[in-house]
Amino acid sequence: MTTRSDWNAWAASRESARITDWLREISEPDWSATVNHPLFDALAEGRLVGGDFAAYMVQDYGFVDPFTALIGHAIGHAPSMADRVVLGQFMGMLTSDENSTFQRTFDAFEVPASLREAPDYLPQTLAFRELLHDTGQGGDYAEILTVLVVTEWVYLEWALRVTRVDGLHPLMGEWIDLHDNPAFQEFVAWLRQRLDEEAAALDDTAFARMAERFRDTVAKERAFHDAVQPR
Repeated sequence: MTTRSDWNAWAASRESARITDWLREISEPDWSATVNHPLFDALAEGRLVGGDFAAYMVQDYGFVDPFTALIGHAIGHAPSMADRVVLGQFMGMLTSDENSTFQRTFDAFEVPASLREAPDYLPQTLAFRELLHDTGQGGDYAEILTVLVVTEWVYLEWALRVTRVDGLHPLMGEWIDLHDNPAFQEFVAWLRQRLDEEAAALDDTAFARMAERFRDTVAKERAFHDAVQPR
């Protein structure tokens, strides 16, 4: 299912075939389950109470440090200055605007200092942190792009899908805004295009490894959001 032969067979039956579209398709049902996760509907519809939102954000913030490191590895592996500029700009957004949203959320919902400094991470959070670390340490540029594509494309898709209610808490609205604005849409489109290009040039072994990394990342995204969904 994840070999170049599988991709070639899939592409042969389509007039316009993209590797990233194929990767998304072979990651079902986890992809759709994540994009359509009830957590995001509860968030946008104002049904996620403040404490549950803060708890979700504490877990999600656990990805910021290893994710920032992953982008650093991407910049180091990038084959051109053009790629480094785009990735560097995203790094700047992550460490400024997005980090600010997290910190103001923790302040607004009175997250204790103990949880900010030494969170009790869920097993699914730890598994995703390990994925980010391992990809940065041992992955090639295509594998790193693969993880970036999954994490950012999934968030774009859910943010574009949901319909927010009037009167939604400003910080919840801000969390959606971070993931559905035009600049973010352009960045995701760029990531997909670059992965399409890089994956096409991989040898068969690296191609299969890249495809497995995509599927594994999607599966871990689903597991994480299932775990943080309030019971």
